[in-house]
Amino acid sequence: MDFYEERKKRVLIFSLAYIPFVSGAELAVKEITDRINDLEFDLVTLRFDKKLPKFEKVGNVNIYRINSSKSLFPFRAFFKAKKLHKKNSYGVIWSIMANRAGFATLFFKLWNPKVKYLLTIQEGDALDYPEKRMGFLKIFLKPVFRKIFTKADHIQAISNYLADWARKMGAKAPIEVVPNGVDIEKLKTKNKELKTNDKIIITTSRLVYKNGVDILIRSVAELYVQHRMSNIKVQILGAGSEEKKLKDLARELKVDDIVQFLGHIEPEKVYDYLAEADIFVRPSRSEGLGSSFLEAMGAGLPIIATPVGGIPDFLKDGITGLFCEVDDPQDLAEKIKLLMADETLAKRIAENGRQLVLEKYDWNNIAKQMQNLLSHIIAIANIGDSENFKLKILICTGIYPPDIGGPATYSKLLFEELPKRGIGARVLNFGEVRRLLKIIRHIVYFLKTLKRGIKADIIFAQDPVSVGLPAMLAAKILCKKFILKVVGDYAWEQFQNKISNLSADRQDLKSKKFKFITLEEFQTKKFDFKTEMRRKIQKYVARNAIKIIVPSNYLKKIVLQWGVDEYKIKVIYNAFDAPVLEETKEELRKKLNLSGTILISAGRLVPWKGFDALIEIMTEIIKEIPDAKLYIIGSGPEEKNLKSKISNLSAGEAGLKINENVFLAGQISHDDVLKYFKAGDIFVLNTGYEGFSHFLLEAMAMEILVVTTNVGGNVELIENAKEGILVDYNNKEELKKRIIELAKNEPQRYELTEKAKIKVTEFNKQKMLEETVKILK
Repeated sequence: MDFYEERKKRVLIFSLAYIPFVSGAELAVKEITDRINDLEFDLVTLRFDKKLPKFEKVGNVNIYRINSSKSLFPFRAFFKAKKLHKKNSYGVIWSIMANRAGFATLFFKLWNPKVKYLLTIQEGDALDYPEKRMGFLKIFLKPVFRKIFTKADHIQAISNYLADWARKMGAKAPIEVVPNGVDIEKLKTKNKELKTNDKIIITTSRLVYKNGVDILIRSVAELYVQHRMSNIKVQILGAGSEEKKLKDLARELKVDDIVQFLGHIEPEKVYDYLAEADIFVRPSRSEGLGSSFLEAMGAGLPIIATPVGGIPDFLKDGITGLFCEVDDPQDLAEKIKLLMADETLAKRIAENGRQLVLEKYDWNNIAKQMQNLLSHIIAIANIGDSENFKLKILICTGIYPPDIGGPATYSKLLFEELPKRGIGARVLNFGEVRRLLKIIRHIVYFLKTLKRGIKADIIFAQDPVSVGLPAMLAAKILCKKFILKVVGDYAWEQFQNKISNLSADRQDLKSKKFKFITLEEFQTKKFDFKTEMRRKIQKYVARNAIKIIVPSNYLKKIVLQWGVDEYKIKVIYNAFDAPVLEETKEELRKKLNLSGTILISAGRLVPWKGFDALIEIMTEIIKEIPDAKLYIIGSGPEEKNLKSKISNLSAGEAGLKINENVFLAGQISHDDVLKYFKAGDIFVLNTGYEGFSHFLLEAMAMEILVVTTNVGGNVELIENAKEGILVDYNNKEELKKRIIELAKNEPQRYELTEKAKIKVTEFNKQKMLEETVKILK
């Protein structure tokens, strides 16, 4: 790397406040930069106290404090940054929040458009707060404020809630959700030796209106005064503008003797207070994410919160915490009473919450994610803007992170990796227009494709209808090359969704009109008007593509039936990086409370996935293998019917309670899915259609034996009796026989899983990217 590129490894941060004046956002910068050693960080901030030095180094950050009022900070910070840039030639500028620091970053970006701009959104106040602060100047300032979002090259939001806000503000850049974390090493769990009859309710927050501390005081007054619960104490850690008002409220409600205002507590000492508390409560009116909740969860406390902002990202009601209504002290009082009365519930919530924090919110993991993001942006900066590439591509996708799904992951991978291979890449996400009415959204998306496609050489659509049609039309008008990726038959999928959503009455679904139609049958039959229109659109779009990428030979055969020339179709298997779990199978079984012979199935709960057949054969399997248990992971329109089937079979079989052997696990996190896979004995996927199943690859990587159907792309992943077992779809007798045989034959299971593990290595990222680049070039 030459001297210029080395200089570009410096990052300039704009933050209105910084050490020693820290809240969640500033603390996040400190925790992240302390853990990144291969980048250099400079930071421009306001000098709130003249006793503080104008320059000092704290951790890995060079801090430049400037004398200024808050109003003039954007301008003074901009001029300071200009001087620093002459000396250091920054590759990336990083704005901490869309506040005055955001204005300073925007000014710098407008002055130096080639420097990459990362915006971090950490806002915890109500999202209309900035506009309210503008007053009558909103007419002039609002358009400039929006440019803080629209001029960003990349956006990091700490919650999905804030990611949606960025889109609403007009953000066009890729958005990545990377939450704030918790210092796992400093966490202290509840002090079990503490002997007291009092229950300590704790909250840690700024004493401002948005944190709802007044609601907590009112709810405690109801418990203490009206319900005579004299064994409660409240500890309020924090300071702020509402402090006097809150103290007056406590006196007015006659709870000032049990409500302690402890003032500002240094972050390190907060953990000591959490370790001695019983319940954490913050009835927020708005919240960007809520790091205080995560700290309390990590300390092993059950939490109560409101379903606002980013809180639902980590709080699942009844699982990792309890929700209470906003501005409802009576409801909050009831939730506190519930946790105090039901120790089993409180313990379960506390354990689940702590486990979630340990797995997903460790600052070490968060810092790695941010390091990867910054390194990617710097790599792009070193290569140059996409306008400087000889070949430029516009990726049109229906979903993009933080959305989850194959097209989202694939599009993000292309955006990050293609520039490293000499191809400029931009992304146009359908999420930018999804909030609009139907038809209108497609027209607007078409216009956006026209605008952004002008500078592209290739327009690459990730589906043949929702983004494919507007992208194809734009490519025709602009005389650009159009490439399409097909991962399924859109018309067939929408037809099947229609069937699934029609009714909960199984008789409707079993009728001749609504029986399951295989993808192969679908190609040769006629259906309703909407389905036929979708079919015509996808065929028209596919025929107008110069190249079509499909992830399996099976889908290639389907696309050939659309009238597409074979030379246009290229099979490129999707990339798959095998996940790694450190825990052993035995450790995971203990953690998940699993025992016996464990069968796992997973997928969307729709009729063609054949979950009902698996439930039916369990009545026979448990006669042969009494400790056999089936866990079905996923959610969908069939959930009610499957629950009913389990209940009916339990009632109908004399002495056989199948509901003790069959469990609907619901929608769980991807990390937890992998844990179930690794802890299980046999993965069963009785599916009537599969284009290219990531679940199968993940199961193979987790070393669980796979039994699946010989349909679709499954046969390209598994050779029967070599990497797994293939059976006919919905052949209950064959399924039952194979499962019983394999459950009793551990050596055969081991042999098959070892070969499957080797097969998985064929689907690597490098190979997929090389083949994709060949097509694009």
